[in-house]
Amino acid sequence: MKSFSYGSGNDSLPISGGILDRSKEMEEMMKVSENMKIKEVLALGEHMLDAFMWLAPEFERLQYPKLRRAMGGRVTVAQAARVARIPLTEALYVLNLAAGSDANDLAETLRLYGRQAFEYQETNPPTKPREISDLKDADPRVTFVDVIEEADKRLDPMPKIAKGLVSLKEQTDVLLVRHPFDPVPLRDMFARRGYASWAEERRASDWFIYFYRPALSAAAIACPAITHNVYAMSAGAGKH
Repeated sequence: MKSFSYGSGNDSLPISGGILDRSKEMEEMMKVSENMKIKEVLALGEHMLDAFMWLAPEFERLQYPKLRRAMGGRVTVAQAARVARIPLTEALYVLNLAAGSDANDLAETLRLYGRQAFEYQETNPPTKPREISDLKDADPRVTFVDVIEEADKRLDPMPKIAKGLVSLKEQTDVLLVRHPFDPVPLRDMFARRGYASWAEERRASDWFIYFYRPALSAAAIACPAITHNVYAMSAGAGKH
């Protein structure tokens, strides 16, 4: 069972690469930048869809027009990397190569990113956050929204989830969403509205995400980062 927790406000993981030491000029050196939306990347050519699907199976949904319209305008490249659970630089490397960038030039550009951009960081507390530690799925404070059927029918789950969120009235009310994958962009969106979240994969491709109002002292517990081999590739680009 996998579990992941996001805090609210400054406690959470960066929404779109805030850990990086970079300039706007550096982003402009690449055809695909971290803040581009998926729809902008796909506008570079239909072959970019294959690149997204290579990053993670979750992006196979982009093959379906309704989901492509829904996801394409909401999800950034940085968020796509987090959905795929890979370092941002790996996503940038794959997508820019697919967009026609020169591999050597791209490696040189990626060297300008800080080392943390070559690391995938996740929060993985062993137990639920204290606000929901004793909460059962059948608790009357829980509003349960299951979007597995929408996913199977290739429909946008957002209207159903939004309806569940607005039904929360009390400080202790919780929205519990069953989803086929960890919906990183959704969690970012709700974090901006003041909701923390905690997710667990109870079975393969069967995620349960809790959205709740955090206590003021609540914070995510960060696990050691995993350094990806793209760092070594870029770091060595200038050693010829």
